[in-house]
Amino acid sequence: MQALEVAGIVQACNAVNGEAQDHVLSSRSFGMFMGVRMPSSTSDSPRLSQEQRSGAMRERLIRATVECIAEKGYGGATTADISARAGVSSGARVHHFKAKLDLVIAAVVFTYEEATAESVKAAVSPAAIKNPLRAFLDDTYRFYSGSRFLIQHEVISAARTTPELMHATRPAANAFRAAVNAAWMQAFERAGHSAAWADMAMELTVVLVRGLALGSSLRGRERDAEVLRQWTLVMSSHPDPSPGAAARGKSAR
Repeated sequence: MQALEVAGIVQACNAVNGEAQDHVLSSRSFGMFMGVRMPSSTSDSPRLSQEQRSGAMRERLIRATVECIAEKGYGGATTADISARAGVSSGARVHHFKAKLDLVIAAVVFTYEEATAESVKAAVSPAAIKNPLRAFLDDTYRFYSGSRFLIQHEVISAARTTPELMHATRPAANAFRAAVNAAWMQAFERAGHSAAWADMAMELTVVLVRGLALGSSLRGRERDAEVLRQWTLVMSSHPDPSPGAAARGKSAR
């Protein structure tokens, strides 16, 4: 039975029983009785609170800022473009972020937090347990070859002449590097490496991979894989001299 048929039957029943208001049926109750799902005037899903809607809009604006900077650069990303991409009016945007600088700072912090979570997860992966140096190299390359580094590079360049931007984003950058290094230090130490060797290995790896990323716009990335392979060979020829690493190497053989 269709919903329209149910509605017609209910109307007829109500007309006959007009005097007995206690027994007047609604289309919805009759439909449920007959096993027919009637259209509901209210959504079955719970309504979001004002705080949830505000948080969702804020996140859309931040993600739109990330996309605009990655696509158009810091200078080319305008608040109008960001608002349009997020599907938010300029007035609503101003309620959350008064100026472009506020949006950019929030976007930088957001990307660093995402990158931190991914790196910390990678540091306890099976690949990290098997070969922490190779896993750290892959994780570092992932960050510096992705859109997040494009954003960081754009913002760092702009921050050189914008003290407010530098002051606001530097703590996020420092927190990112500290958290990532701490997670990977544990991975290296679990594998038997000394803290001194692991610290040196991480520092040299970051410098190498960052250099590849900065030069990619001029020379492309065709040789990246070979450079990274050669780097693992170089590091293998300079093993950790600590007793723990040496013992692990013998047991592995």
